[in-house]
Amino acid sequence: MQLDDIKKLAQITRIDMAEDEMQDILSTFPSILSYIKQIDEISPDSIDISYSDTNKLRDDIVTNEGGEYSQDIISQMPDSDHGYLKVKQIL
Repeated sequence: MQLDDIKKLAQITRIDMAEDEMQDILSTFPSILSYIKQIDEISPDSIDISYSDTNKLRDDIVTNEGGEYSQDIISQMPDSDHGYLKVKQIL
């Protein structure tokens, strides 16, 4: 990989890059390509794909008491009225 290749890639992808940024990418490209080469070495047969047609859901458990954080939130709002947050009208 050479600097001209990086310039072509930047042009194709329409990314505006400075010369020093291209140099940085040029220095990191070998490690990126070696990582991609490792991925290519993985055989699809070596991957165990198990399929289940049932959903695995967790129980819906309430972990805090109702209103536990309400006062903290209301105290941080600029305006509130009887436990409700007052906001500007948008319509």
